Amino acid sequence: MATALQGILFAVCLSVAAWTDIRSRTIPDIVSVLIAVVGLIHFSPTRLLGLLLAIPFFIAAARGRGGLGDAFLIAASSFLLGPRRGIVGLLLALVAFCVFHIAACAVRMYRKRDRSQAGMPLAPFLAAGFLTAYFI
Repeated sequence: MATALQGILFAVCLSVAAWTDIRSRTIPDIVSVLIAVVGLIHFSPTRLLGLLLAIPFFIAAARGRGGLGDAFLIAASSFLLGPRRGIVGLLLALVAFCVFHIAACAVRMYRKRDRSQAGMPLAPFLAAGFLTAYFI
């Protein structure tokens, strides 16, 4: 019962993060806090190692190359999933993001439009990757 509740709450939180990132290019901090709290349902000290997956994203955010909300979302989700499933979810998300970005650039090039892009939201891809890793 607790596992089902954890999965539902995790899916809802990731959906909210994805939706707000698409609409406003921001991820509310409360979403990451809620995911971390949901991760306490099945706490294990080894799950703390999942937090290490977010370090490169915190460094990128500090250098202006990514959003801090994405880094917090990765940290909270990796805490909930643990290091092994966190890596799987992050890899799935980043591969999907790269494939989508390459396809979008190809479409722009085919239509002979400007290839520059302001930025794409990462949270929808993170949500898909982490949810897939959760249910594997």
